Amino acid sequence: MAKKLLIIVIILSIFITTSCWSRKEIEDLGFIMGMGISKTDAGLYSIAAQLANPEAIASENPDQREIYTIIEAEGGTIFDALRNLSLESSRRLYFPHLVALVIDEKIAKNGMSEVVGLLVQDEEVRQGFYVFVSKVAPKDILDTPNTIGLLPAIALQEFAERQGAASKVYVSDFKSTLEASNNEVINYVTTLVELEPPPTEGEMELLKLTQIAVFDHDRLVGYLDLEQGQGYNFLTNNFDNGLIFFEKKTSNDLLTIEMLKSRTEVTPQYKNKEISFEVKVKASGNIAERTPHTTPPHELSILEVESQLNQVIEDKIYNVICAAQNEFEVDIFNFSAFFARKYPKEFQKYKNQWNSVFAQTEISVEVATEVIHSALKLNEGDD
Repeated sequence: MAKKLLIIVIILSIFITTSCWSRKEIEDLGFIMGMGISKTDAGLYSIAAQLANPEAIASENPDQREIYTIIEAEGGTIFDALRNLSLESSRRLYFPHLVALVIDEKIAKNGMSEVVGLLVQDEEVRQGFYVFVSKVAPKDILDTPNTIGLLPAIALQEFAERQGAASKVYVSDFKSTLEASNNEVINYVTTLVELEPPPTEGEMELLKLTQIAVFDHDRLVGYLDLEQGQGYNFLTNNFDNGLIFFEKKTSNDLLTIEMLKSRTEVTPQYKNKEISFEVKVKASGNIAERTPHTTPPHELSILEVESQLNQVIEDKIYNVICAAQNEFEVDIFNFSAFFARKYPKEFQKYKNQWNSVFAQTEISVEVATEVIHSALKLNEGDD
């Protein structure tokens, strides 16, 4: 925690130690770390900004609510609200350190184009910050202290960068949002952030990434649960060190497999004017945990474990494919890019109605896994 806060202070202090004709004094700037956009019941846009307080961050034992300030303003348009926001701060609002943008679900359902259009015009706004969807007021998300002592926006950034530990969600950055908004063929996902009740009375509410938000072009159309999220990450080559849990069929042992590597290849086919895709997944992992059903534990067959692991991963992938084709009718995996590269001429025929074509496309999945070693004594269980 202290290391993270020190890094923030160093970054903000750069402005003090540099000297040039266009320098900006740190005491004149309001460093926006997080921003939320929503709509009021009256139809006005509301923008909440989380500003870092460098002096409090640099103190020895800063209070959670002293290291940042929340300011909020409304307007008839997003640009109007942003301009009004500047009236709430005595310092000039400064965007280059923005790390998290939280969008209200209602705005996401109507389309992200207006949000993207505004932010991309500001030359100070960098495109590497993460984008989240929220069902509660974004201000509440940005004003939720955490147990690790970070600014809430920095905590969201940490969650996004460590999502591979479970591979159940996927958080997109602003660049991906921009690409989806500017290209009608590209679809887009990011993640829903929610407030979780405190574990015990007197403790803080917790921020938690709970579901993958699915977009048709730039409009939110629904969510994937965490199991479907794993299938999505397998399909899109974003599965990184996640865990697969299942009950072994022949013995009822409970097994947890830590996946170490995963590689997915997608091959499009076009025959007799029919489009299809072949998906091949190669993955490796180890047995991280085994709870034997019998005592003493029986001998564990690695070949049986691999066979069932193949099936479990296939089921996860087919589950998310079914949701994409039948529930959303959206190519959330952007298989269009594979088809366009291999069949550019044919793709032009289907480009304008690609999601409808994708919903009817046959997709086959083949998974091959290898359990390369175990953290346990393979033939003795978990004693």
